[in-house]
Amino acid sequence: MAGIVALVLGIFVIGAIFGAPLRDALLPSRDSVPDQVADLITQRYEGPVDRAALERAAAIAMAQEVGDRWTTYFTPEQWQALQRATEGEYTGIGVTIRATRNALVIREVYPRSPAAAAGLQVGESIIAVGGVPVSRRGPARSREAILGTAGTPVTLRVRAPGGAERTVKVTRGEVTVPMVQARMVTGPRGAKVAYIDLNRFERGAADEVRQQAMRLIRDGATAVVLDLRGDPGGLLDEGVDVAGVFLPPGTLVVSTEGRASPRREFKADGDPIPADIPVAVLVDGASASASEIVAGALKDEGRAVVVGQPTLGKSKVQVTQATSDGGAIRVTIAGYRTPKGLDIADGGVTPTIRSTDDPATARDEALEAALGALAPPRP
Repeated sequence: MAGIVALVLGIFVIGAIFGAPLRDALLPSRDSVPDQVADLITQRYEGPVDRAALERAAAIAMAQEVGDRWTTYFTPEQWQALQRATEGEYTGIGVTIRATRNALVIREVYPRSPAAAAGLQVGESIIAVGGVPVSRRGPARSREAILGTAGTPVTLRVRAPGGAERTVKVTRGEVTVPMVQARMVTGPRGAKVAYIDLNRFERGAADEVRQQAMRLIRDGATAVVLDLRGDPGGLLDEGVDVAGVFLPPGTLVVSTEGRASPRREFKADGDPIPADIPVAVLVDGASASASEIVAGALKDEGRAVVVGQPTLGKSKVQVTQATSDGGAIRVTIAGYRTPKGLDIADGGVTPTIRSTDDPATARDEALEAALGALAPPRP
């Protein structure tokens, strides 16, 4: 034992005298393997090396190694873009569209957007972008051509529902997509129905959905359609609270459990709309995460009819942590199940009524199917 102690002390004395290189040679490195590899490449590779790029490549590889498609490292550029998208911000003109073979049909014009300032109207069809017909360029590339740098103009050829055409010049700008859009629509036999389109589950989503639903019910709505098509989800707590707009307090909404996360049950807690108001939920293949929590809970509890196409099937709960390079790492920490214990990872939430919006028509067939499902019985 005395000999071992003398050897260790000797190593540190020699290191103190002769410097760090000798000490590093005699003692094992405490750095991680990625750090050791990056150090050696940075110090010894014959050409120039970007150390930050090496570390980002390692981060991407580590996230991929766990085999979960939702666990992801975001570069600083990707993280900044994702944050803007999550907050509903982008550079464009401020419309939502339905793509047909020869046109982009305007479904919504956002308030105070460049499109609104230029006078674009719901129901009009964009038939050419920058002088190139949509029929020639294709709907996907035409949509991309509308996007661009803030402050730059884009020229659109627009056709009204009656057939009249005009040319509109729109100056692109920063656009914020409204989190919730709501209006009264007419159902079968003239019934008034509250239509609520929820674009994302940000902080305050549930309060806004509740306020809009109650406002339209006071104005005479006898049913509610909650549109979650294309909604990528967001905050778990907001998903639970949105479900609570329609479910009695204390009702199980979702349960979560993971290797390092004990089982938790999340229950509705709030002031729901009247229980005798029928509800339909619209979903599609892009409805994910919190959208699926809401649709699954309302379906399992028999509170709503789900209309549309099977959802994405993202039954995962994640945490996101910023990294020192300005990026972020998102890690799956648990899976969730609907109130009846369904894991929707395979197949998503299955609609009660299957329907889809035909992009070749000006109608919204899925919404029509939802309204039909809420129609009052004939006398």
